Amino acid sequence: MAFATVLLATACGGEDSSATGTASADGPTKVSVTTFGCEIWNTWAEAKGIYAKHGLQVEYVKSFGGSAAVAAVLSGAADFGYVNGFTAINAYNTGFPIQMVSGANVNALPPAEPAQGVFVKKGSSYKSAKDLVGKKIAVNEIGGINQIATSIWLEANGVSTDQVSFVALPYAEQVNAVNGDRVAAAQLGYALLGSGGADLRSLDDPFAALGKVYIATYVASKTFVAQGDTAKRFNDAMVETMKQLEDPANKDESFKLLSECSKVPAETLAAQPQNGLAPKVDFAALNDMAKKLVDLKMISKQPDLEPFVPAFARS
Repeated sequence: MAFATVLLATACGGEDSSATGTASADGPTKVSVTTFGCEIWNTWAEAKGIYAKHGLQVEYVKSFGGSAAVAAVLSGAADFGYVNGFTAINAYNTGFPIQMVSGANVNALPPAEPAQGVFVKKGSSYKSAKDLVGKKIAVNEIGGINQIATSIWLEANGVSTDQVSFVALPYAEQVNAVNGDRVAAAQLGYALLGSGGADLRSLDDPFAALGKVYIATYVASKTFVAQGDTAKRFNDAMVETMKQLEDPANKDESFKLLSECSKVPAETLAAQPQNGLAPKVDFAALNDMAKKLVDLKMISKQPDLEPFVPAFARS
């Protein structure tokens, strides 16, 4: 209910097709895309001219969570919203007219090295989920993917979610909040730790037992998707970008570019565990995510996701 209320307040009551998404006869299509700051695929696509190759001129709109990104595409403030899969499904199930036009990140699954963690101070006494009872845990947004994954992890380890307090903080503030004892723990990716992460350690990767989960996707309004082939071209650009990023020959250069954007040393970024890249949407995995929302009683029944994912976006 809180999620729906936030969207209704920020989306101005409904869908607006006035977002950019327009092309002139002698130029590329201008599109606006929400961002958390520095996504590796955006830095690569811009540097290598991949968006331009697909006829897109991208403008970035800062967002701090998936709910805000959904609201942005519904209000016309952005054409493509960067949002985790759980929030996207929840919004669609609520009745908001959106479609998932591209995947981006999926969680690193065993035997891959964990890329997410529940981070605490190195010198703290916290050893397990049960040590967090009565404590504050930072996540980037209430009801978002990090709270969902952490909730499932807590329940699996004998801790009810009403025994902890979740606190919403931007990623950039979470490490300092843990180091400053304002929260006991923070759930985020290793790639977001920055230099302050040297003083933290992870209790566990809450995503490890979830199966394939879309940590990041892009959504657009149904009206925008129906207007032409812009959404498909965006997906095509993501596919080409991520294929290049998966080439080991491009690893050093990709982290150098990301370093220039994030101001974190390239060697630090390259040494951090990475989530997987998945520009196409695995429909079975998405349905499994919806089932998890039902199990958590965040939605009442399994939604029909067929209209949610256009054919061009599926694997």
